[in-house]
Amino acid sequence: MLELLLILAVVVFLVSKLDKHHFEQASEQAGLRPTPGTPKSDEAPRPTLRLAIEGTQRPYLRSTGFVKGFGMNPQAVQDIRVYARLGALEHIPSAIVALLQDLYQRGTAVGSEMMELLFHGRALKEGEAIYFALIEATPEPRVIAFIDRLRTA
Repeated sequence: MLELLLILAVVVFLVSKLDKHHFEQASEQAGLRPTPGTPKSDEAPRPTLRLAIEGTQRPYLRSTGFVKGFGMNPQAVQDIRVYARLGALEHIPSAIVALLQDLYQRGTAVGSEMMELLFHGRALKEGEAIYFALIEATPEPRVIAFIDRLRTA
């Protein structure tokens, strides 16, 4: 039994010492190709995307799990910005209002509260905030806006 463990340890050691080039050569010869979703080692990693929305701030969140309630995968969230000042649409900065209307036209301003804010005179209440979430999606990332309770760390 000890001999088998020793042989196994030697095999694992030898396999770990083989460089990646040998594995690539062997997989090409065997007709195996890397899966399309797997990035090649010589490709540069994608830069981390960040939102820059004037009048918003980046919240300190323990987790992004609350975005599931708005139809988003928490693991796909790249960045979140928040606008948390009370008031009706007329009191919200024009850049944010224009962005919200554009996102609504694209179908990414979600929730009944968002529609009420944009079209029915609803004001942003105490303890609420407008969230802008940057989601990694194909073919390109997208921004989703929604209203939820203000989350603090």
